[in-house]
Amino acid sequence: PALEQPPGPYADLRPTEDQRRAIEAIEGLISGGRFATCLLHGVTGSGKTEVYLKSIEAAVGRGRRALYLVPEIGLTPLLARRMRARFGEVLALLHSRLSEGERYDEWRRVREGRARVVLGARSAVFAPIADLGLVVVDEEHDPSYKQDEYPRYHGRDLAIVRGKMAGAVVVLGSATPSMESYYQAKRGRHRLMEMPERIGGAGLPPVEK
Repeated sequence: PALEQPPGPYADLRPTEDQRRAIEAIEGLISGGRFATCLLHGVTGSGKTEVYLKSIEAAVGRGRRALYLVPEIGLTPLLARRMRARFGEVLALLHSRLSEGERYDEWRRVREGRARVVLGARSAVFAPIADLGLVVVDEEHDPSYKQDEYPRYHGRDLAIVRGKMAGAVVVLGSATPSMESYYQAKRGRHRLMEMPERIGGAGLPPVEK
């Protein structure tokens, strides 16, 4: 697609302790083969994206497929290059900046099962993915997931519905979770996973009242 650049080399990074715990927890849920929801509450710079990608690898390694939602189309090209280096031609992109022909080609690859990983913005939640094993909703608090025009829907909430229908694991991620998701995690409806430290020990900026 037009928005992509050639992928750079993929380097397998050693996860931090927080990342390792989150990855192992999600992989355990995927191996269970049942619907589950998680809230990954990680500060900016804690490495949530690597947790998502390792979890996608785990789902694909078990013969399942994965959907990765991001709130803004502008985030897609950079992430697409990183994921193309990781997953190669099994990755499909679905977002509104593709031409009609490109969108059709990607949709057909997903429909025919040639794409095992789908990356896209809000509307990608409707992608015809069979045997879905993992759904990632990055920046789950972002209002861009709400479709204000008809048909109105919330991408995050539909992602959970899709996960339930498919028996998939749904990971909601954010540095600043929405009030409703955090409340549900505290009630035990979502499994809460915390990543409070930045990679490399970098501190958070000071806050003054």
